[in-house]
Amino acid sequence: MNINNILNDNIDDEWSLFMSKSNSETGSFGSNFVNFNATNNKYTNSSDDESSSEEDETNTKFDKSCAKKNKFNKEEPSLLNLTLPDEAPKPTEIYVSTKSKIAYLNQPINLKVFWEIPVIPYYMPQDGIIKKQMKFNSKSKEETDEILAKLEDVPYYEETIMSHIDNPNGRIKFKDIRKVSIGLSKKDIMSYRSKKKQAFYNCFVVILRLKFGNDFKEFHVKVFNTGQLEIPGIQNDEMFEKVLVYIMDLLKPFHPNLSYKDKSDTVLINSNFNCGFYINREVLYELLKYKYGLQSIYDPCSYPGIQSKFYYNSDLEIQDGKQITSENKEKYKNVLEVSFMIFRTGSVLIVGKCDVDILVKVYDFLTNIFRTEFKSICQRLIVASDKVNKQKNKKIRKKIIHNYYEHPLHPILELNEFQPITNNIVDEIKDEHTKANTKKQNKKSKTKIFKEEVEFVLE
Repeated sequence: MNINNILNDNIDDEWSLFMSKSNSETGSFGSNFVNFNATNNKYTNSSDDESSSEEDETNTKFDKSCAKKNKFNKEEPSLLNLTLPDEAPKPTEIYVSTKSKIAYLNQPINLKVFWEIPVIPYYMPQDGIIKKQMKFNSKSKEETDEILAKLEDVPYYEETIMSHIDNPNGRIKFKDIRKVSIGLSKKDIMSYRSKKKQAFYNCFVVILRLKFGNDFKEFHVKVFNTGQLEIPGIQNDEMFEKVLVYIMDLLKPFHPNLSYKDKSDTVLINSNFNCGFYINREVLYELLKYKYGLQSIYDPCSYPGIQSKFYYNSDLEIQDGKQITSENKEKYKNVLEVSFMIFRTGSVLIVGKCDVDILVKVYDFLTNIFRTEFKSICQRLIVASDKVNKQKNKKIRKKIIHNYYEHPLHPILELNEFQPITNNIVDEIKDEHTKANTKKQNKKSKTKIFKEEVEFVLE
């Protein structure tokens, strides 16, 4: 008997049975189909049910995984205010945190006055220069020896040799580049930064400490040989004027007819404000880029905020912030670029090389967007509990400061009164350091007579 005929007969019988039951019974096609499967269990495959259950379980796991990922990409629904007010909350006023300004003197400055500038001890609570720094480029060994000779009488200094070549037979016979720092500043004591910064040529740096109110503030002032002064960290004009007057009084003994010009430039200005509500950054980014035509970048993997640029054109009455097209670049040349960053918490930073008036116009432009698009970009309002600073466990960092002495009393020796240093005391000091150095072979001792280690806990 042919096997194909048997299979065809079975299929024909099944189809006839199905059609007869469909015509004789009332109800939907789905119910008849279920009854047919129930009456013909030998023709059903149980693996279909198992595969469907496994597929449902896989889909459930996938949905849970997507929901877990979306928890980090989007805000939790419980955090959103379902009923938002009709109007956006009032944003905070713009606050100018720091400025970097440049002042101009009426004559060049001789950089040799660096050695004549007095440095006060850091522990003295008074106005003055607490630290000075300069980069030296010596082309002969005599110039280097002259620098080292001037440092012999300095109680505290730090040298950083950047490059040193001493090869009489080479193409470059001698070259020495080093940075010399004299004095101490707050960063030297409190900062745990290990990487050393580079220094500029044709200038020297002074760290000036001035008292404003009840607090002392330190200012990092660069004095260039062209008579240009660069002063970062200025918060207001009064502070800038006081720093400038002090530098003038400091340099006048060496340049009697010295004065400064009324002109000053603002190199960089930092400001910030808060819009008053949490922002949906994805929606706001789309609006800024496509509706308002602003140059914007948003990549939360590299930076948590929306980075945008506002182009201020002084030739236009109405500012839209859009970038000037290539056709109009010849027509409009007085265009300033102002950068701003918008974060999820509603904080906005505005940074640029411009005046305060331009910053205020950018501030008005952004606050208008926040009011107009409030319903679209608001996730929830900022409540009082959000403003409470959460206490964080600060990492305790320790810094060892080496303090050098040439004092008749040695801290290790138990001496009850001052007495002059004798050869016996010097021998005992050397023995103490020999024992200490054997325990710490990786640390080289460069003490003049002895060294005391002071440990600060930085919080």
